[in-house]
Amino acid sequence: MASWKQFVDDAPDLAARVRARFEATSQHVLATRTLTGSPRVSGTEVGFAGDEAWIGSASRSGKSMDLRLDPRFVLHSNPGDGSMTSGDVKIDGTARGSSADDALRIGAAGAEAPDESFRLFWIDLTRIVLTTVDGESVRTETWRPGTGVHVHEQVR
Repeated sequence: MASWKQFVDDAPDLAARVRARFEATSQHVLATRTLTGSPRVSGTEVGFAGDEAWIGSASRSGKSMDLRLDPRFVLHSNPGDGSMTSGDVKIDGTARGSSADDALRIGAAGAEAPDESFRLFWIDLTRIVLTTVDGESVRTETWRPGTGVHVHEQVR
């Protein structure tokens, strides 16, 4: 498990491209596990404050409840126009709930501070995968804590 800061320190170029992918659009896809163990897929916001990344949710939503019961998730970037030239990102990780002070931290970082109907979850990382397509070439960059970035390229 690693923080966003650890990812940035370990793989700054990849981290910048991953962050840009999440900042390109406001809504992304989050997969969580429900109380019964079934998967739930929901839209979510992704943001950055200082050295951390977060996902947002309505306080009483299913995904908020899911993350409180089982903090594991998979986050998928919005595919944009579908060309994948800017990349397709998947993040595996766990979510940590926020405190009232976290809203102040978000505001101090220049973002709009959420109100009480909004729940903020800080994310810790277990794996990040960025896949890009350039013509017939598919490039997959995978980062895991402690192993660095592994690159795989193939022609489709």
